[in-house]
Amino acid sequence: MDNAMETSIAQKYVDLTSDAGFKAVFCDPANKNLLIDFLNTVLPPDRKISDLTYATTEFPGVTLYNKASRLDLRCRDALGRNFIVEVQNYWQEYFFRRCAYYAARIYSYGAEKGDRQSYDVDPVFMIGLLNTDIGLGRDGAVWKDRYISSYTFRELSTGQVEDDTIFITFVELYRFRRQRFKDCTDAFEQLCWSLKNMQNTGSVPEGTLDLRLLDLWRAGEIAAFSEGKRAQYDADMITERDHENMMYSAEMKGRKEGEAEGVAKVAKAMLAAGMPTAQIVLLTGLSEEQVERLK
Repeated sequence: MDNAMETSIAQKYVDLTSDAGFKAVFCDPANKNLLIDFLNTVLPPDRKISDLTYATTEFPGVTLYNKASRLDLRCRDALGRNFIVEVQNYWQEYFFRRCAYYAARIYSYGAEKGDRQSYDVDPVFMIGLLNTDIGLGRDGAVWKDRYISSYTFRELSTGQVEDDTIFITFVELYRFRRQRFKDCTDAFEQLCWSLKNMQNTGSVPEGTLDLRLLDLWRAGEIAAFSEGKRAQYDADMITERDHENMMYSAEMKGRKEGEAEGVAKVAKAMLAAGMPTAQIVLLTGLSEEQVERLK
């Protein structure tokens, strides 16, 4: 049996930090209220939402090479505001720039659809759920015990935000230090603990304060999935782990064969596997022209 299938059967709950697990819970319209609760917990108090509709996760032309990209989650609320969630489990160079580019592209897409003369563009809120260090730089004392960071356009001296445009928020779960559920001091910490540890837990932790959190645990129970949802979850897990294995294998092979030669061979293997040129450029650091010459 495939390792991904064995793992998904052995686990009682999904891994919410994986693409497959996150989508199985939060991208299911039946769990829309859980997504609203999640967004409202992460967003600032003055940015709360009451309802939302799911939007397509495939966004044509969002990459640097004008090819389609698939986001982990995308939705809009009743006010027209856009919300994007990306789950990240491995280090990726320029990840912050990637988030800024995606958010800016969707923001500009709103201008293309509306009245270009008025510039009345709906804001974009991008949330990165990070389970690994992506090199943001968290060495100073100001970052001690912090695992939420937010970015937007503001005046440097006063910190004043003139208008709602693009907002990026990172939930850095790898920096969340609570080892035991009972050590969490409020509902937000309980949510972060659940996001980080649900897959390694055999039952709902005792002492859950927020009833909505109980609904999250029920939604994450694999055995409760319908037959169709279970099949999709298993397929997504296999795809995700195949991709992770390709990344790991490529890294190991590159180390053994030397920097220049190794990268070229790995890129060829990715081409043979049908990986798009733009993604190979992103993963290997080669230019588009270098990749084209390897074909």
